[in-house]
Amino acid sequence: MTNIHYNFTSTNIECPVTQIMGMWEFKRPAFFKYLCYSLSGHLLHMVTKGSYLVKINGVAYNVKEGDVIYYYESEEVETIGGTEEVIFYSVSYQAPSLFPLPIDKRIISVDSEIRKLFDQLYKGFSFDDKERKSFIIYSNLLAILYKIGHVNFDYNEKEDSNELWWAIERRIRKNKSFRPSLSYLSEIAGYSRATLIRSCKRATGHTPINRIRKIRMEEARSLLTFANINVTQVSEYLGYNRVHEFSREFSKYYGEPPSKLIIR
Repeated sequence: MTNIHYNFTSTNIECPVTQIMGMWEFKRPAFFKYLCYSLSGHLLHMVTKGSYLVKINGVAYNVKEGDVIYYYESEEVETIGGTEEVIFYSVSYQAPSLFPLPIDKRIISVDSEIRKLFDQLYKGFSFDDKERKSFIIYSNLLAILYKIGHVNFDYNEKEDSNELWWAIERRIRKNKSFRPSLSYLSEIAGYSRATLIRSCKRATGHTPINRIRKIRMEEARSLLTFANINVTQVSEYLGYNRVHEFSREFSKYYGEPPSKLIIR
């Protein structure tokens, strides 16, 4: 008997979507108007009926039946309906290795094939068999992401691309470094301050200072609303040296003191 030694190169492939938080179908009446914040992670809406205006962090888009809308992390979302009812799917998922779509690619008009994938994805959540459910929802969501172009990974490809800023922002959130200086970010990223500013403006439409302030204030509001901690603890968590510094910035940003949220 001859012993054969195989010397194959192994390939380790990880699924970019680590978790699917849920999928829902929403119906909105004519002339609806909502102001809210998107869920953490990545979020897709697929319009199956009607048309409306959506503003994502102040940037306005007109969406209609057959459009997919993309959101990332806690973005301010304002929606304004017209004369007809609106129905849309909403699916929330975690994919840390995927870059967010840039602000000029948030609305994607899709064909009947992608619409069918959304229908199959939504149907998959109704199955009782857990294994069957997992295979159906992951396979359909991955197919959707591939077809709409949400396939850019966390690689450092271009010095001044908007991907650079998203990588920095993920590090800010992961390390809970909510008050970093631009010099510090420049040092850890290995890029100049000017490059970081260009990247941030291209990715978010804001300067790094304003974008980080937004992240910090959204984190503060979330903690005050949902966590069982007081204003002083939130201030310390966010890296403020004095609680009144935090209270002053929060009040200026939201128009009311942080204690108001705890009272509610």
